[in-house]
Amino acid sequence: MKKFTSALLAVTALTAANAFAAGAVESKTGAYLGGNVGMANTNVKYGFSNVGSTATSSGPGSDTSGTISSSSSNAQVWNGNSGKMNALFGLFAGYGMQVGTMYFGGEVYGGFDSAKLETYNDAGTNTVTANKNWPIGKASVKRTSFYGLAPRLGFFVTPSTMLYAKLGIEGGKWTASYTFSQNDAASSVRGKVTSKSKSGISFAPGLGLDAFITKNLFLRAEYTYLFGPKITVRADTNASNSWGGTWADHKFQITQQTFKVGVGYKF
Repeated sequence: MKKFTSALLAVTALTAANAFAAGAVESKTGAYLGGNVGMANTNVKYGFSNVGSTATSSGPGSDTSGTISSSSSNAQVWNGNSGKMNALFGLFAGYGMQVGTMYFGGEVYGGFDSAKLETYNDAGTNTVTANKNWPIGKASVKRTSFYGLAPRLGFFVTPSTMLYAKLGIEGGKWTASYTFSQNDAASSVRGKVTSKSKSGISFAPGLGLDAFITKNLFLRAEYTYLFGPKITVRADTNASNSWGGTWADHKFQITQQTFKVGVGYKF
């Protein structure tokens, strides 16, 4: 039995070696181009603070005993995270080199993102709002496009299947907005929208798999996590009957998880 097991292991090892040797003839070194579609879970942590007021009684989104205002703008009310699934699709292109079972390469990519979500709504439609007894307005975030650059390190578990990790940096225009509600009916800021956009670079690491179904054609599945930007929208509240202070700082912290599937062609 021991001899049989040893022989079986030897045959298995020899078969694997021959498979990778054959795979080396069809090296995956080269340039490639592809497209993908997927879903993203966009999450935003939202909070606000009054600026230029010494009031310490109840205020927007707080309970009646909360302290939400200060003359230094350090007081902050966070209303938790809000998330929403959205679709995205794009293109990718890159170049890589296979060295034995290892793979080294780099990739550029870009596409369109349908991320658009309300992070706060005092009208009562947002379940993350801590308290809706002070109706003021709504806050929202959106992104329409993205682009990135990612070094990739891979390992061929079979001659045609590669697992890889990437350390991407990704850009895209995120826009955060705050709209005063119609409940501010006597105020001249009723319906006023204040927004701010940010197009900075964010870290977007990921893991994925490329599976070659022919010598040149491959399928891809990939997961990424985007450490998105932090955006502060400062709204003028001087003319509002509902806010104390001079301004209100609305703060947004954005993250996004994506899962994409695609197809590519190696030249």
